[in-house]
Amino acid sequence: MRWFLFPAILAGVVLSGATLFRSADVRAAGPCGTPHDALDPDEQQFIQLIQGWRNQHLSYSTPLQVSGPLNAAAAWFAQWQVENGAPGGHTDGFGRTWVQRALDCGYSGTTSGGTPYAYGSGEGIRAYASSQTLNISAAQAASDITYPGSGVYAETSSSSLPFKCVGAGRASSGDGKRVAWVVIIAQYPAGSPCPGASASAPTPSATSTPTATPTRTPTSTPTPTPSPTPLPRGDGASITLWAGWNLVMPPAGPVEGVLARAAGCYEAVYQFDGSRWLRYIPGGPSYVNSLHVLSGGPAWVKGTAANCGLVVL
Repeated sequence: MRWFLFPAILAGVVLSGATLFRSADVRAAGPCGTPHDALDPDEQQFIQLIQGWRNQHLSYSTPLQVSGPLNAAAAWFAQWQVENGAPGGHTDGFGRTWVQRALDCGYSGTTSGGTPYAYGSGEGIRAYASSQTLNISAAQAASDITYPGSGVYAETSSSSLPFKCVGAGRASSGDGKRVAWVVIIAQYPAGSPCPGASASAPTPSATSTPTATPTRTPTSTPTPTPSPTPLPRGDGASITLWAGWNLVMPPAGPVEGVLARAAGCYEAVYQFDGSRWLRYIPGGPSYVNSLHVLSGGPAWVKGTAANCGLVVL
């Protein structure tokens, strides 16, 4: 079995608001779009593992937020890899690097002069080819893609322009002998949701609707006792919640207690326990909520229209 292992050109350097996408990089628009642009559970786990790796190994690890256009760009390149013998590298058959693929897939942004533009980014790719059928798990791909020089090292100390937007894609040839995993991580203003931020997220499973129960009218209406405002945690933990789906790293503990100060900022939480997705919906009945204690690992949180941004827990 032979593996093609190719690093991104964005090595483990620290950027301070610098940009790697420039108008000079722009080529003629090329194709984008595959049947698997949206994240599947394996790709979601892949991003969670990369988030965990970044949190452990980088000085500046911002919570990653999934971007629909970056997903599409990663999915397209993964598909192109398996359809073309898994050659690796970062340039496709149209002469594009991930820079132009991201723009072609709708990654938005313009310069003051109106030129299509995207902030600095890095790409990580693993392309595998073998004479035997391959089964490359998300865990193996995440481990393999964290080589020195990979785009997963992209970081900056800039709090206003962090590396926070992410897209991932996986593809396999029909005979299973070629597999490619791709991840793109890009800078984007801290105060703005990533382009297409709500395009991909865990898909809530269908739940039955309980039969309505007649409401008993009380003889008198008691005056509710105000709940005390929770104090911020002593460890300074925080998460960032924009409207739509957010990939965050909340601390471990009972989900209601950990997220008490985020009340009104989110409407659902999903966390993978290694075999299945667990769910918590504020105010939801017991048959809906299976997530009771956060593990301290990555979690998907669906933010409300309040668009709260940074929440100190």
